[in-house]
Amino acid sequence: MSFEPAAEIYGNTDDQPRPARHDLILDVGVLSAFDEVKSDDGSNLVIELIDLYLKATAERIEQIRVAQMAEDLVSLRRTAHTLKGSSSTLGLQRMARACEELESLETHSSRAAKLIESMQSRFLEAREALITERNRRR
Repeated sequence: MSFEPAAEIYGNTDDQPRPARHDLILDVGVLSAFDEVKSDDGSNLVIELIDLYLKATAERIEQIRVAQMAEDLVSLRRTAHTLKGSSSTLGLQRMARACEELESLETHSSRAAKLIESMQSRFLEAREALITERNRRR
């Protein structure tokens, strides 16, 4: 596991308040773009998107794990691509980058397992940030 230096995460830290950790994981501005879209039943679209993402992502990560064990690079890359898109749509750029790395694998290798673990870690971070945002919107 590697750690990013604080300066890389927070930029110039001299006399600047550090952003909340969730701000580094979830770009709330991306979600705010959905605030203007109204659902037919009056429910909060952002909350619905968060719930759908959390459910679907857990399933997709399992699909990626199964594909990796079966050495099915095509399915692994296809699922990683799908997950990259949905992560980007919700403003989860770290998660999207982890998926992009998986998607770019040229051959099945031991590197895949490490990338899947990295993606899983990013998902756990994203999950926490999304749940916090969902609760804030209720």
